[in-house]
Order: sequence, then structure tokens, then C-alpha cells
Amino acid sequence: MNSERRKYPRVEIGGEVNIQIAGVIRNGSLINVSPAGIQIECRHQLIEQLAKFKSEAGLYPDFELEFAVPNSKKRDKNGKPIKSTCNVSNCRRLSQDIYHLGLNFVSLSEKDEQKVSDYIDHVAVA
Repeated sequence: MNSERRKYPRVEIGGEVNIQIAGVIRNGSLINVSPAGIQIECRHQLIEQLAKFKSEAGLYPDFELEFAVPNSKKRDKNGKPIKSTCNVSNCRRLSQDIYHLGLNFVSLSEKDEQKVSDYIDHVAVA
């Protein structure tokens, strides 16, 4: 019996991600990607920055995310990274300073959505 509850498949991805929150840029490491979002590993400083802007309901704010898809079949001629507005779907503390964040894409251009889909298809076939 398959216990997978995710709507979309996730594939491993490596590289760096930049996150901009209220003009401050933090970085993290990419773990996996799906058509709906991305999972990253980050340090405590990013969580502290996000926490400063939590809503009264305890929700993290939407923020700008930028990352590159490796070995894309349709790599942008200018090498432009994928940009999206994201929100936090889950936050898991792994150690005192290391966290995993599950992020949902709130807005993703059609071109960038296609880059993500192409990457997922490419990795799934390999």
C-alpha cells in the first residue's frame, strides 16, 4: 500500500536558494522540488527573520524566492533564475541551527513553471 499523500511528485534538486524578506536576503540549500513547491534547508537566522513578520494567526509572511534548475533542457539564454512568491507550508527543526522549510509557490510565471516541469520530467525519466 502506498502511504504517499502528496498531490505532486517531488524530485531531488541541489543548489542554492535566495530568499528576500523585507529587503533582507538570506540563503539556503535546495532539497527537492515539485510543481507546487520546494523544500529547502536553512539556518536559524532565516527562521528568526520570518518570525519577525508572523501574522497574529501565527502564519509566516509570503516572500520572494529565487533559485536555478540544474541541467534544464530549456535553460534560459541569460541564465535567469526562477523567481516566485512563496509561503511556508511547514517548518521542521533538525538541530539547534538547521531547519527544513516546505514552501508553496504562490506565484510562478508560466515560463518558470515550465522550467520546473521540464526539470521534474527530466529527472523522473533518468
